[in-house]
Amino acid sequence: MKNVTFILAAMLVTVLTQAQTTYNLDWAVGINGPDASVTTEIGDTVEWTWTDALPHSVRSLSGSAEDFDSGIFTGLGTVYSYTFTVEGANDYDCEVHSSMFGTITVVQPLAIEDKFAVNVKYFPNPVTNNLTVTSLISLDAYQVYDILGKQVQAGSVDSNVADINMANLKTGVYFVKVQSGDLQKSFKVVKR
Repeated sequence: MKNVTFILAAMLVTVLTQAQTTYNLDWAVGINGPDASVTTEIGDTVEWTWTDALPHSVRSLSGSAEDFDSGIFTGLGTVYSYTFTVEGANDYDCEVHSSMFGTITVVQPLAIEDKFAVNVKYFPNPVTNNLTVTSLISLDAYQVYDILGKQVQAGSVDSNVADINMANLKTGVYFVKVQSGDLQKSFKVVKR
């Protein structure tokens, strides 16, 4: 009996020490694709917040790993949340506005570094003037390096979005590094 009690206590401690994350997504006309897609872990929650006053819904599409449907709600600030419990891809859309869609990808637990890396998005690539970098975790800084590894640009960020003006840079390949505390991700960008 002592062994069973010990095992149950150990399992409870393990469950309680694994922090679950809530991801917040803005939900309005024009939000879709990468802006409405995240990679989460089993047990994480996604909250969609209506950022316009139009009617919207959040509903899983056929073939998704889980079934969810908010129903149609109207109102700026309306929130729908869903906690994902099954590994897999969950394509979803708005029943009212077909231009609103995304994918919630649910995976086994990740290290915080990996969670940061898979949720950094950037566009457009190739870039002509401004590169937009988004992250679910607030960004602190960015650096831009040329193909030889020389830093050609840097800046501070205090937001989940970094707008990097690359208009002055010559045509070519650059590497961009974004940081949030000790977390970082680097990626290649082509400048036209």
